[in-house]
Formats: sequence, structure tokens, C-alpha cells
Amino acid sequence: MAGETDQQLARVVSPNMLAIYSLATILGAGIYVVIGEIAGEAGVLAPFAFLLAAIAAGFTALSYAELGARYPQSGGSAVYVDVAFNRRWLTWITGWAIIATGLVSAATIATGFAGYLTAFAPIPKEISIPLLIAALTAIAAIGIREAVWFMLLCTGAGVLGLLVVLFVAGGNLVDYPALAVEGFSAGGGWALGVLLGSFLAFYAFIGFEDLVTLGEEVEDVERALPRAIIIALGVSLFFYVAIAMVAVSTLTPTALGATGAPLVEVVRVSGYDGSFLAVLGLLVIVDGALAQIVMAARIVHDLGKRRGGAPEWLARINVKTRTPVVATILAGAVILALALFFPTGTLAGITSFIILWVFVAVNAALLRLKLTGEATGKGIVSYPAAVPAAGLLFSLALIAGQIAFG
Repeated sequence: MAGETDQQLARVVSPNMLAIYSLATILGAGIYVVIGEIAGEAGVLAPFAFLLAAIAAGFTALSYAELGARYPQSGGSAVYVDVAFNRRWLTWITGWAIIATGLVSAATIATGFAGYLTAFAPIPKEISIPLLIAALTAIAAIGIREAVWFMLLCTGAGVLGLLVVLFVAGGNLVDYPALAVEGFSAGGGWALGVLLGSFLAFYAFIGFEDLVTLGEEVEDVERALPRAIIIALGVSLFFYVAIAMVAVSTLTPTALGATGAPLVEVVRVSGYDGSFLAVLGLLVIVDGALAQIVMAARIVHDLGKRRGGAPEWLARINVKTRTPVVATILAGAVILALALFFPTGTLAGITSFIILWVFVAVNAALLRLKLTGEATGKGIVSYPAAVPAAGLLFSLALIAGQIAFG
């Protein structure tokens, strides 16, 4: 029994810690950069693009909330597809697809971090990237509690930065109602702009697919996980809409789209030095990469331990750290190789397409479980079948939109 216990992930993440972790997986560095791109598409109606994206992502998030509570295992999406369809090949594809998207995402983040860092210190990426990934891999391997606390600090820095933006430029919000009326009155083109902006904003709301991989490490997971996802979505939506309103009220959409650091520019034109905001942005960037390493290692653990989709030795849990150390180190090594030797920008575009297909599979899984009556059980959150059905349709619509508009 002792040997079997040693191979279990440690259930040490409290509900409050999970809520913070969930916010960290969703409220990432994207808002510091993506607001400019969204304003470039939606103009002054960028806040409505975020709102539409939140609705689209919300249905899939609720599907993950219910499935994560029903099947709290480290495999996340792969588990849900396995339970619903019982097709090993589909389970393996789903699991490795999520792993691939996470690894490429982390590599892209690491590359962005290196480029961002050169603004403060002329450190070549051949040095900064390996150091960053080595540090994050070590944190992920040491223990999930340590990783969560680290992400808490980084997320706190990110939220502080957003609060500063709202404080120094919030006075411009009085101009937004008039700007919004002007935007809606600018002919029929506004609808397409908001739609295209929502395609970009959608990716600022995902992260729940990472969160559910902590199912075996969370206390009171049946209640804590759905609550954490809903809290994270709500808080993120508030900040995204508020920041978007402030940004387009302070700078023109053209000016926002032309700068690589739109929020820094918002603070600067408001009469303050924005350098500190760039530093806070670096910490939030680190946050996202760590979440991907944690997620990838846990899905590999599940595939190797239960589903035959990975070698068993990758599923082994370290007795001292109670984490899948080998899988974690392997994830870090792959991320390092991707960041240094592959065009991560191109790969990131492909993975965003893949993640939508995973969402299709997960929503279809919950819908099937509901229609067959298998998604039952007292004490577990249960949403109407319309929720996964809507999530499925929105995901397919986003895929169609990505194909149509690139």
C-alpha cells in the first residue's frame, strides 16, 4: 500500500489556492499585448469583443467545470474523451494534442520573454531562455504547492499592473459611452470588426483546460474546481472589459494597434512612466509558461499510468516531491528545444487551431454523457445539455472563422 501511495499525486492544493491558480491560467500576459490587436479589429467596440469572446469561451469552460468535478484525474481533456467514447486512439490524440499546444505555447512565451527582457538588459536569448525554462522546470518539479505559490506572486504582480492602469487612466472612462455610440453608428462594418476581435479575444479566456489537470491534487475538488473556473472567468472578464474601455478612451485604436506595449503607452500618455508596468508584464509572462509545464507533465502522467498512451516510466511520481519529475523535466527540455530552434510563431498559429478541435471533442463528450444518462451523481455540479451543445457550436464557429479569416 505504501508503494502505491507513493505513486499518487499529493492532494495539497486548497480551494483558495486553486481559485488563484485558475485566475493565473486565464488572466495572463495576453491583456498586456493583445488589447492592441483587438482594438485594431474592433475599434472602440473592443470591450464588446471581449464580452462576446467570454460568452463563447464560457460554455466550454462550464463543460470543463462539470467534467473536471466528475472525473478529477490528471489527464484532463483526454480523460473526458476516454470516458465518453472509449476509443484509445481518440484519447491518445486528445491527450498529446493538449500537450503539444502547451509545449508550443510555453516556448512562444519563453521567446517573447527573451525579447521583452532585452529592453532592460542586453542578455542574448541563448542565455535567457535556458535559464528561464530551467528555473520554471525546477519549480514545477519541486512541488505543486510551490508552483501555485509562485504563480500567486506573478498573478498578483499582473493584477497590480492592471489596477495601476485603471487608476492612472480611469478618468478617461467618462468619454467611453459617447465613443461606443459613435462606434455602433459607424455603419454595418462594426459587427464584423467585433466578430474578428472576439476571435482574438477568445484565447485570452482559455486556461481552464490546464486547470483541470490538477484534479488529483485539489482538496474538495468536486466543489472547488467549478467554483475556481467561474471565479476566474468573472474576474478576467471584469479586467478585460474595464482595461479595454480605458485603453480605447485614452488612445485611438490605430495608436493601440501600432505599439507592441499598448498598456505601457496608455500609462505614458497619462503622464506616468510606464517602465514599471513592463517589468510586471515580465512576471505575468513567466506565469503562463509555468502553467504549461505543470499541465503537460500531468497529462503525460495520466497517459502513462492509466491509458497506455505514454511509457510507464514517464508516469512515475517522485517519492519526495510527489510530482511527475521525469515528465516535468522532459516537458522543459522539449520547450527549450522549441524555443531555441523552431519558428514558434508559426507553430502557435497551428496550436490555436488544434485547441479548438479539442474543445469540440470535450463538449461532444459531455453532451454524449448527458444524452446517455451517464453524467449523473449527487453533489456534483450539473449543467443542462444545452451548455456543452452551445460550447460545441461556438468552437465549430471559431474554427470556421479561423479558416475563413485566417
